[in-house]
Amino acid sequence: MATTTFPKLSLEGAVGRPIVRRSGRAKVTGTAPFTAERNLPGLLHAVAVPSTIARGKILSIDTSAAEKMTGVRAVITPDNVPDFKRIPTFNESMQESCLASHVYPAAEREVYYAGQYVAAVVADTFEAARDGALAVKVEYDEMDHVTSIDEAPADERPKSLFGAPPVIEIGDAVSAFEQADVKVDVDFDLAMNHHNPIELHAALAHWDTWEGNESLTVYETTQSLSLSQKTYQSLFNLKPEQVRVICELVGGAFGSKGAMWPHSVLACFCAKVVAAPVKLVATRQQLFGGTGHRTPIKQRVAIGANSDGTIKAIIHEGTATTSENDSYAEAFTMATRMMYQTEALRLAQTQSRLHTQSPTFMRAPAETPGMFALETAIDELAVKLDLDPIELRVLNEPEKSLYEEKPFSGRHLVECLRKGAEAFHWKERPRKPRSTRDGDWLIGTGVAAATYPAIFFPTQARVTLRTDGTAHIDCCSQELGTGTVTTQCQLLASQLGISASRVSMNLGDTSLPPGGVSGGSATAASVGGAVRAAVDALKKKLVELAPSDSSLASARPDDVTFKDGKVLLGSDSWALEELMSGKFKDEIAAVGKFKGAKDSKTSNHSYGAQFVEVAVDEELGLVRVRRMLGCFACGTILNAKTGRSQFLGGMIMGVGHALQEKTVWDHRLGRITNDNIAEYHVPVNADIPDMEIMWIDEPDFNASPVGAKGIGEIGITGVAAAISNAIYHATGRRYRDLPITPEKIIL
Repeated sequence: MATTTFPKLSLEGAVGRPIVRRSGRAKVTGTAPFTAERNLPGLLHAVAVPSTIARGKILSIDTSAAEKMTGVRAVITPDNVPDFKRIPTFNESMQESCLASHVYPAAEREVYYAGQYVAAVVADTFEAARDGALAVKVEYDEMDHVTSIDEAPADERPKSLFGAPPVIEIGDAVSAFEQADVKVDVDFDLAMNHHNPIELHAALAHWDTWEGNESLTVYETTQSLSLSQKTYQSLFNLKPEQVRVICELVGGAFGSKGAMWPHSVLACFCAKVVAAPVKLVATRQQLFGGTGHRTPIKQRVAIGANSDGTIKAIIHEGTATTSENDSYAEAFTMATRMMYQTEALRLAQTQSRLHTQSPTFMRAPAETPGMFALETAIDELAVKLDLDPIELRVLNEPEKSLYEEKPFSGRHLVECLRKGAEAFHWKERPRKPRSTRDGDWLIGTGVAAATYPAIFFPTQARVTLRTDGTAHIDCCSQELGTGTVTTQCQLLASQLGISASRVSMNLGDTSLPPGGVSGGSATAASVGGAVRAAVDALKKKLVELAPSDSSLASARPDDVTFKDGKVLLGSDSWALEELMSGKFKDEIAAVGKFKGAKDSKTSNHSYGAQFVEVAVDEELGLVRVRRMLGCFACGTILNAKTGRSQFLGGMIMGVGHALQEKTVWDHRLGRITNDNIAEYHVPVNADIPDMEIMWIDEPDFNASPVGAKGIGEIGITGVAAAISNAIYHATGRRYRDLPITPEKIIL
C-alpha cells in the first residue's frame, strides 16, 4: 500500500451519526424552494414548440394564429431569436461549459431529432402559452432518419473515454482466449433509458439593466451551478459579475441535470425578447425529447480461463450511440480495466450516430451497463467451471489496476463479498438451477460485484468561525436530496469539536465560492476537501491572532486542533472568543480550495457486492425481487442515515434498469411512443422488498482528504447483473438483454 495521498484526519463526534437531513421538514411541508415554484414580479410563462419529425428542414413557421390569442406576448423563432454565441459543449470543454448540445432552441432551420425546440410562445399564463404553442404551425421538408442502434453504422471510434483511448490492449487477448481451457463468449443488448426525476426540468430567466449595465439571473434545475454561470457568460458575452445562477434544491436528477439542456437557453432567449422574467418548465413528454437519455448499448464479453478458474483473457467490446451533432461517449468498458486479474485484456468501443437528442450521464453512466455485461459473464464462467461465483471472483482478485499500473487505494471487494454472503446466508444456496420452488414460483439467488471511481471536481468553500462558538460554510454546491448541507455541517463540526447543530451552511447560489458539479458521486469529498482546506487556513489565522507571549504564537498550524469551542495545542487551550475578541473580531473566515490529487499514486474506487433473491413465474412471465442485500466499501460514511438512503436509492433504480425501464420507439417516425410516466415503467413500492444495507466504514485517505468516496452511484452498479444471475439460478435460462420483461420470460 502506498503512502496516503492526504494526511489522515481524526473524525470523531458528529461524523457518521444518523442525523436527519436539514431540508427534510421544508420538503414534507411544501415550503422547499424548487425552481418551477419560483415567482417574480411581472413573471411571464413560456412553452416550447417541439418538432414532430426526426430529420429535415423547416420550410416555414406560421405564428399568426398564436400571436392573435389572448395573453400571448411573443413567439420566438429563428427570425427573432436574440443574438448569442455558439460555444463548445461539455463534451468538448468540461471545465468551461456544461452546454449539452450544439443544437440551439428556436435558432435552427434544420431539424436533427424529434422533440427539438423549433420555437416558443411567451404569454401571461402557462395555459395561454401552452395553447399558443399548439397553434404554431410548422411546415417541414422531411428527410430520412435513423433512430435504431440496429440500423446505424458502428464504425466510428470515440475520441476519448473519460481521457482513456477507445481501444486498450494488454497482451494478446484474442490468442489467449482461443487457447483457454474454458470459454464464455456472450452478447448483451441494453435498451435506451430516460431519467424521469420527480422534479421536471425548469428555468426562470430575468434580464435586468441598471445604469446601462446588463445582468442575467437564472433560477435553474441544475447539478452544475458554477459551470452554468460560465456557460451563460460565454453564450451571451457577459462578465462573471453579470451572471447569477440559483438552485437551492434539486428534486431528483440522476445525471439528467448535469448538463444545460435547451429549455434553459430558451428561457433566456424568451426573457430577452419580452424584457420580462420568463419561466419555462419542460413537460414530462418534452423530457423524453429534450433532456438526454442513457444510450442503448450492444456489448460482447468473452472470458477465457484455465480449468482451475484462473482467468487468462478478457475481451469487452461493443457500441453505444451519440447524436448527429454531438459526441457523448458512454465508457461502458471502463470498469473492466481493473476488476479482475488477467494475463491479457482487450477493450474496444465504437459509436453510431442517431437522429436523437444527445445521450448523457445516467446514474453510474459507464459502470451500470458495463458491469451488467461483465458480471453476468463472470457468473456464466462460474457455472461452466462448476465454481461458486464468489469464489471465482476471489480467485481472480487483482493486486493492482492493470490499466493504471497502480495499487488500489482501499479496495475491500473480497471483504464485501464475504461479509455480504454471510449476512445473506449464501452458503445455503443450492448450486444447481431450478432447485427451489415456492408454489408456482421458481426461486433463485444471484450475486454481482459493484464499483465506481472516486471522482473529484475543483471546489472552494468559505468557513467562518464566530465568537459565539458557531461556524458557517459557504459553497456554491447543489443540494440534490443527498444531504449535502447536513453531511458537510457534520464534517466541519467534527473538525472543530462542536455539535453539528452549531454549524450552518449556504449553497445553491453562484454568489458563493465556486463549487463543482454535483455528479459522479463527487460532492461529499470535493466540498469536504475544500472545507478541510478552509479549516487548515483558519488555523494559520488563529495562530496569527494568538498573544505574542503564548505558545500558540509560535505553533505549527498542523499541530493545532479544536474541541468544545477551544483551540488546543498540546495541553494548552484558548477559547475562540478570547482569541478573536482580543483582536476586536466578531468572526474570522478563510476560503479553502480543493482540486483533488494531481497524480494519485493509487487507483481510487468504491466497491461493493450485491445479493438478490428472486421468484419467477414462468407461465405469467413475472419476476418478483424478494430479498436484496448490498455491502459496500466507500471510505468514511459521513452520515449513516443519508448514506443508507443513497445506497437504497441506487439499488431500487437498479431494479428498474433490470426489469422495467425501456424507452420504446416507433422507428418509422423517429419518435418515442412511451414518453410519459404511465408507460415508461419505474419501480414503485410494490416492486421493492425489504433491503439490507451494510458497509465497511474504513477511511480512505489515498482517495480523498476526508477519507470519503462517493456513494450516490455505486448502489446501482451490479444490481442488474445480480438480478439476471438470480433469474438464471431460478429458471436455468439466461437473459442477456435488458430490461427482462414478462414477454421474454414467457418466450
